[in-house]
Amino acid sequence: MHTILKQAISNEVLDAINKKIDAASSGESFEIIPPPHSETILADFKDKLFAECDNIKFGENAYTVIRSVTEKGNRASQCWHFDNQRKTILIVLRSVLGEENGDILIRPNLRRHTKSSLIYTLTKLFWTNPISWLILPRKSIRDKFFTRVSLKAGDVMVFDGSTTYHGNLPIASGMRRSILIHSDNLFENSFITKLFHVLNKVYLHKRNGT
Repeated sequence: MHTILKQAISNEVLDAINKKIDAASSGESFEIIPPPHSETILADFKDKLFAECDNIKFGENAYTVIRSVTEKGNRASQCWHFDNQRKTILIVLRSVLGEENGDILIRPNLRRHTKSSLIYTLTKLFWTNPISWLILPRKSIRDKFFTRVSLKAGDVMVFDGSTTYHGNLPIASGMRRSILIHSDNLFENSFITKLFHVLNKVYLHKRNGT
């Protein structure tokens, strides 16, 4: 299940956040700003976002990233995946028009919650790999396999990223930008979850040159 809140964030708040991000951005075609930098950028806006939409909660253990994608970053944005957390809050900060506009694509409940870290790992590896990323972007397959969720700047979506397989459509031109707040970690103290988290941090830091 997922919840969509249309135009939950005002243009005034969107403009202020985008201005702050623009000042901190490296300008990459596919840019992920992870903690702690994302937390610094958003520090002045957390209360404002919650005031406009009480579904937006920055918990103590939340993992928050800022994601910006242009047409040159399409390959990375189509790497469909599961999250390592049960709850994902997606806040669209900037959107583009057109058929290929970077809309999120979802396949809800492609896997179920499990108490087994082994099953969790195997299903993650089965669906999150270069072979899946090579096959699923084909339009004839993609359009049948996924549900397209159309979101514009100011919209908010809350979903279970651990059971919902998700990624994005390509972008023909322009930029799509979002805040992603991940919380409620799966198998938080297990070795495999810690390993996935470390690999994710290494990947993000490598992409952003830190």
